[in-house]
Amino acid sequence: MTPSPLANGRHLLLTCLRWSLALTLILLVAAGCTRREAFPEESEEEPLDEEAGPKYDGQLLAQVVLDEINFVVPQQALVQPFIKEFGNGTVVNKVTIHKVQDNKKLPATYYLVGLGMYNGSFRSMALELDVSSDNSLFLSSKSVKHICEATAGCDFCYFSFEDNRITGCQCSIRAAGYDCRHKVQEGNNLLQGVRLKNSGQN
Repeated sequence: MTPSPLANGRHLLLTCLRWSLALTLILLVAAGCTRREAFPEESEEEPLDEEAGPKYDGQLLAQVVLDEINFVVPQQALVQPFIKEFGNGTVVNKVTIHKVQDNKKLPATYYLVGLGMYNGSFRSMALELDVSSDNSLFLSSKSVKHICEATAGCDFCYFSFEDNRITGCQCSIRAAGYDCRHKVQEGNNLLQGVRLKNSGQN
């Protein structure tokens, strides 16, 4: 019996559909492989950015509002870190932040200052603070450290400034034999291992 033209056409249509389906599956698999290569698995480790520098470790200490310095951490919590930073038995009894702007043409500089005594002689330490765009004050381990040490007979030392930066120390008594030694060090460890809590936190 000779197949009818209708049966032949149906057979041809089914054959074409099978080939089309097979081709579609091949294309989908190929696309999936390409997509897999373009987007690696999340578990794969990403290469480290060798050019990226160390993470900023500054901690927020205070904010400047209408030219008033407001601590956001308890000042007393900074006393022990200052004692440790001196590292020689200096007893710190006061911590404050000092604004310096002797040159009004330049931005103000802020220093975290610790005051104390060592064997009856005055000692002070000042650490320059980083100022953010919203006038928040941060202390990082890269902040320069300045130390004033009073010699015998001098009861108090003042930091001296130029262009809003500490340049030295001077004794409160302006006379021969009354002096203060100024020491400078790049970087500090004041807040190393110390996590300060906001004053509003319990």
